[in-house]
Amino acid sequence: MTGRPRLWFTSALYRRNRLRHDSKPEQVPTYQSLFPVQTTQTTSYIEEASHIYDNLQICKYIKKWVSEDDLVWTRDAEGQYYLARVTSGWEYWTTHEAIDLDIDVANIFRCDIKNVDIDAVPGKVVSCFRATRTIQEIADEKAREYSKKLWNMLSNKEFYQIDKSKYSDIFMMLDAEETEDLLFLYLQSLGWHVVPHSRKRDTMSFEYLLVNPVSGERALSQVKTGGVTLNRDDYAHYPYKIFLFQSNDRYAGGSARNVVCVSRGDLLTFLNKSLDWIPKSFKAKVELINK
Repeated sequence: MTGRPRLWFTSALYRRNRLRHDSKPEQVPTYQSLFPVQTTQTTSYIEEASHIYDNLQICKYIKKWVSEDDLVWTRDAEGQYYLARVTSGWEYWTTHEAIDLDIDVANIFRCDIKNVDIDAVPGKVVSCFRATRTIQEIADEKAREYSKKLWNMLSNKEFYQIDKSKYSDIFMMLDAEETEDLLFLYLQSLGWHVVPHSRKRDTMSFEYLLVNPVSGERALSQVKTGGVTLNRDDYAHYPYKIFLFQSNDRYAGGSARNVVCVSRGDLLTFLNKSLDWIPKSFKAKVELINK
C-alpha cells in the first residue's frame, strides 16, 4: 500500500473521453516546427517552447512536484467533481483531433479518475476552487487522509495506507468548513434558518446569520476548532443571540443571556443520529475514525 502521497487540486481537466476512443499519439505541427506529440523530455520541450512562451512555470512545477500515486481533485464546467490518482509524471501530449476540438491542454500528467458525488467532497477541497490557479497543493493532512480513504472506497481496493494516529475523534478529522456546516445543520434542526448570502468571509466576522421563523429572532454563530478558546465576554455586547461552538468545549468568561455555547456532546449526538442523511463526507470520516 502507498503511504503519503501529495494532494492537489487543478482547474485544468483534460477529458480524454471527448476524443475518439482510438485516438493515438502522432506528430502534429506545434510552434514553428514539428515537435513529438508525446514526450517526457522536459529539457527538449522547454528549449522549443521558450521560443514562443515567456512563462513555462506550470510545466516545470508539474515536472518537479507531481508524482505517480499523488491524488488530485478537479471538477468540470458542469460542477462535477473528480478524484484522480496520478499514474505518470509530466508529459507533453496532443493530437490533430485534439487541436480540431480546441482541447488546448498539452502539458499533462496521466490519471485514473473517479466521479465523486458533491456531498462527498470535503469543504476544504471545495474552497480551493475559489482561486483561479491551474494547479496547487492542498497542504492539509485531514483532506489528504480523507482523500486516500475515499480513493480506497471508490476503487474497491486498499491502495493507500490511512494514518489514523493523529485523528482519534471526528472533530480532529473535520475541516473548518465541515465543522461550520455541522453546526449549520444542527441549528436548522432546532428551527433556525441560515441566511445563505451571509456566509461571506470577507464581509463578516461571524460564520453566518440565522433567523427563527417562529419568533423572528436573529442570531449569529462563531466556530473554532483545536486549541482556540472562545470567550463569552467577547460576545455579550451584541444585540443578537450568539451561538458559539468550540470543538473541545474550550469556553471562557462569564455567563451572558445572549450567548449560547453548543456543547461538543450535543453536536456529536446530532451527527451520529443523522448519518443516514447527512452529507457523505461526514459519514465517510466517521467510518474512518471508528474503523
